[in-house]
Amino acid sequence: ISERIGCSQSAVSRHLSGKSVGRKKCGKKRCTTRRGDRTLRKIVEKDRFQTLGDLRKQWTESGVETSRATVHRRVQEMGYREAALDC
Repeated sequence: ISERIGCSQSAVSRHLSGKSVGRKKCGKKRCTTRRGDRTLRKIVEKDRFQTLGDLRKQWTESGVETSRATVHRRVQEMGYREAALDC
């Protein structure tokens, strides 16, 4: 297998045995969880025409402390256009 895919025998062995140790990921960890993101989605779906400041305030009241920029990024990740969410 190792010759076929062009890597060492030990790498193949570690992969097949499940003993391969994952590397640490680069970059900063997310400050929100999937649950928090679901909460934000519910808040956005109640009224899509709220400002980012209002969304942040409601999200903070539900227990997720973030910045307005984080709210903006999460809303964009959800696929909502910026035009509907004024500052």
